[in-house]
Amino acid sequence: MKKILLFVGLWLSVFQLSAQHETLFSKSRVIGGFGSPIIEFSNIKGDFTTSMGGGGAVVIDNFFIGAYGVGSLEHLQYNIDRNDFRMELAHGGLWLGYTPNSFRIFHPYTSAKIGWGFADIRDSPFGISAEGDSVFVFTPEVGLELNLTRFFRLAGSIGYRMVSDVDQFEGYSNKDFSSLSGQITLRFGWFGKGNANRTNTDFDN
Repeated sequence: MKKILLFVGLWLSVFQLSAQHETLFSKSRVIGGFGSPIIEFSNIKGDFTTSMGGGGAVVIDNFFIGAYGVGSLEHLQYNIDRNDFRMELAHGGLWLGYTPNSFRIFHPYTSAKIGWGFADIRDSPFGISAEGDSVFVFTPEVGLELNLTRFFRLAGSIGYRMVSDVDQFEGYSNKDFSSLSGQITLRFGWFGKGNANRTNTDFDN
């Protein structure tokens, strides 16, 4: 947990220092906002898992800040006293991002999801949780984003989901829930008039 909090602190410090370069405090401006479906591919103790959710954010120049939430689609089997239960992981929280040169068709895409959630076990899809853990999740990611239209952007990224505070599941630990991850992020919204205009004219230069 301490290592994750230190990593989060360092990431936020870099975000703040970069933003202070004539943007966040002196010349920053809100230019738009977006909503976004999110698909995440990862694994739990070697089992491939897919999570899906969504988020939304305010666009401030090349930065964005908002909130997200994702949850498991596959339900892993977990045995308690020879009875099978469904294991699920869900989390949500703060979503920060930076997309330099966002007016170009292809441009870098980076973000960090800082969230809290629950790894729980259910005896049915709508059953009461048998037992579970409140967890802290930090997922930094980096990749490329494609501007498909003025209002729609598609990003593919690779990250690492760090999970802490797992201590209720026998045979499972933080390492079992932490893993490399791949994300597909679809951003629908308005990203600034200036950026949109430059996207259309940038091909001619």
